[in-house]
Amino acid sequence: MSDPKPRIRVTGLEWKDGATPYSSEFRDVYFAPSSGVEESRYVYLEGSGLLDAIHEQSGDVGTRPLTVAEIGFGVGLNFILTLEAFRSAPSLRRLNYFSFENRPVSKSHLESLYSAYPDHQTAAKELLEEYPVLTPGIHLLRFQNGRVNLYLCLGDANELLPRIQFKANHWFWDGFAPRRNPDAFSDRLFEQVALHSASGARGASFTSAGWVRRALETAGFSVSKRKGFGHKRECISATLITAPQGQIDSNQKPWFSTHTMLKFEAGNRVAVIGAGLGGTSIARALADRGAEVTVIDPHGIAGRASSNPIGLYNTQLSKIPNPVSRFSQLSLVHLIRELHRLGIEKHPGILRTDIRSPEPLIRADYPEDFYRMQAEGIFFPECGMIDPRALCRERLNHPRIRVVEDSVNRVIRSPGENPIELVLTGSNGSLRPNHVVYSLGADAKLENHSTLRDEFHDQNPTRPIRGQILMTEPTPKSHTLRHALVEEGYATPLIEGRHLIGATYQAKTIHPDQEEIDTDALIENARKWPHFSELTRSQVKAIKVGYRLSTPDKLPMIGPLCDPEWIRNTYGRILKGAKSTEAPPLHSLAGEWLLTGLGSRGITFSSLASEILACWMSGDPVPLETDLIEHIHSSRFFIRNSRKPEIR
Repeated sequence: MSDPKPRIRVTGLEWKDGATPYSSEFRDVYFAPSSGVEESRYVYLEGSGLLDAIHEQSGDVGTRPLTVAEIGFGVGLNFILTLEAFRSAPSLRRLNYFSFENRPVSKSHLESLYSAYPDHQTAAKELLEEYPVLTPGIHLLRFQNGRVNLYLCLGDANELLPRIQFKANHWFWDGFAPRRNPDAFSDRLFEQVALHSASGARGASFTSAGWVRRALETAGFSVSKRKGFGHKRECISATLITAPQGQIDSNQKPWFSTHTMLKFEAGNRVAVIGAGLGGTSIARALADRGAEVTVIDPHGIAGRASSNPIGLYNTQLSKIPNPVSRFSQLSLVHLIRELHRLGIEKHPGILRTDIRSPEPLIRADYPEDFYRMQAEGIFFPECGMIDPRALCRERLNHPRIRVVEDSVNRVIRSPGENPIELVLTGSNGSLRPNHVVYSLGADAKLENHSTLRDEFHDQNPTRPIRGQILMTEPTPKSHTLRHALVEEGYATPLIEGRHLIGATYQAKTIHPDQEEIDTDALIENARKWPHFSELTRSQVKAIKVGYRLSTPDKLPMIGPLCDPEWIRNTYGRILKGAKSTEAPPLHSLAGEWLLTGLGSRGITFSSLASEILACWMSGDPVPLETDLIEHIHSSRFFIRNSRKPEIR
């Protein structure tokens, strides 16, 4: 099997004449240091009509976000100028900014570049604070208290555009010179540009090359020349005048559509059932978007599976990228930014002794500075350990979030403006939220714990997984350990005088002596590391058992709460191969949502999972490629089961 072509290639800046940022690969400059800022503002922000649109005072300014899309993020100059311009926009105006780049510039080089531009330090610093580990896929970065969303799409725009859903009002076509970077101005690309354009969308580019103008015209744009900036003779503006035929993703399936879902609005009341890693994460994501959130859990904050004193966040690798490894990679990168933003105390560094070759990391397009080869394995300085309880508490540290230690006895659904009533078992009476998110973890499946028994929760194939960890005294050699060790299981350095050794993954029948069996297995597993070669049972000072909720495909369930019977009756014949020209969009229970099945990767998965669900609920574009959405969607197992032939 040949290695797949790299999806991105992280690059550094070179300097022409000592001051001009330059790409030797494309033999072109990013911008001229003396006039680049003014040229970018003139060509793109003015030429696409964005500056006028930002300050427009229309009646739907608070409900209709502006959407900008850019081919060629480069050094981020156009985004920085847009971010600066948006500060003076009407207070309710929102902006979604999509930018595509397959040669992203390293953070250190951007820091060096913008240190020379003091007038733009504020916006540049904001961008660099959120700048992600440069891995393939969509990275959602939020600015100005959520008014501005940057969807940084790393990969080939020709490959990514068909797998992303949005409609742009304004386009920046800012690749390098067309003769040096023809893929950024191809007929194929402009066809996708048109499909991703709102009615009357406007765009701009620095180039006025004839074949670029003709490609835009073929795609349905009317193109006009403008006076170029400075010594340049011409640049172009374009307006979409012919609506394209077709749809963004010709393979888009109606059972994963979002058109009929009840959308969340700022000021809505949201109830989140579950105060573990999943529940606290979605509570924070919605509160940041203006929701008034009540988190309900009889065990309090992080009282169940999220109550371990230490948890790891780590890479998930495969021989070639697959849905699990791709989602894990995006989740890890998103979590790293969240931990930095929240100021969570970290114990950085993980040594993976089960990996001896960098090949899986190269195939996954991790940047070279993300890992270091060592004699014992591969060291990951950006991965590490945190206290999951502290993360849950900090996520709930928000003025629009309150926590109620109670259980939901039943859910009453009725037609009307507020279709949901949650009846609590304690003295808190009942709640009437606009939306409810179920994030119950293993309690949804464990007998004597779940009070929410309905067809969806009973029929979905999630299952509780028993996990056991040990807290041990140090061994004669373990005092020197400074970072976590990971292979089949893990071991931590001393935390408050104890090592944590974990963790088992028991999905089958639990043996009466399971605790003893697992204790022996964990000790034996830890002894393979020299630091713990002398570990004995006498050094085990505490044992903790918890249950995580896992799915058959090891990916979370995120999205609307659906009726399995409706799915079977509506899509069953089509999914079994019956011919049909049209199928209705997915029907979901109004205002009810699911975030569960995080399994043993609750710390890593919860961060991105909650962002995805918050975008779904609010109607914002989801920061995930459509093929991956199908692998995390809450209804996917019912869809898959509907394909199976009936047994008579």
